[in-house]
Amino acid sequence: MKNILVRLIGYLATVIHGDTAVFDRWMWLRRNLKSGNLRTLDAGCGSGAFTMYAAKIGNEAVGISFDEKNNKIAEERANILKIKKVNFIIGDLRRLDKMKNKIGKFDQIICFETIEHILNDQKLLYDFFNLLNPGGKLFLTAPYKYYYKHLLGDDKAGLSTYEDGGHVRWGYTHEEIENLFNKAGLIVEKKEYVSGIISQLLIVLYRFLVINVNHKIAWLVIFPLRIFVIFDSLITNLFKFSYLSIAIIGIKKI
Repeated sequence: MKNILVRLIGYLATVIHGDTAVFDRWMWLRRNLKSGNLRTLDAGCGSGAFTMYAAKIGNEAVGISFDEKNNKIAEERANILKIKKVNFIIGDLRRLDKMKNKIGKFDQIICFETIEHILNDQKLLYDFFNLLNPGGKLFLTAPYKYYYKHLLGDDKAGLSTYEDGGHVRWGYTHEEIENLFNKAGLIVEKKEYVSGIISQLLIVLYRFLVINVNHKIAWLVIFPLRIFVIFDSLITNLFKFSYLSIAIIGIKKI
């Protein structure tokens, strides 16, 4: 049966289906995204977990992805969960300026682990600025520039020299993202880190099992171990280990 976890345990399945970093980003979003009658854009929405979350807390939510298959998965899950006020559309984030009249303005924009795939990152932020209402906020995560690539095996893949779906840069520091925000007219409101050493070790184990066994077994092994993520920040800071991602909120001043 398709989406069996979604049918069994509801929305939570959408954020625990993959590796632990997805859940970490959702927890950060829960602490920061505003509920109520607001318009929220999820730019680079994947299979729609964060878009659906915005709709669940009362937002009118729009998810944009270039991947038609992912959009269909997102639509199916939203229907199963009976989530209203959510819409998934096909679109190229590099051409958001051409979609402005079609999609309208937003009070909140989510952009998670996407900007590192786009060569003209500054244009993307200009486009976000132009899509935000005055006082609107951008919630962005991206890989931390100095995360342990060797631990996760990402160094073996290397960087893409053109936009083929891979990373065109390893990541950012808070200062680099803040500079891009400021040039686009966004004022940084909050800077944090997401996914520490425990999450990263669970991702390594998950990837190993997916490659050497299969996805279902990998998920079943990892699931009970997720409880240890409650100690993630404590242990990461204690050992001065590098986080996987940076998280930042920018606001369009009135």
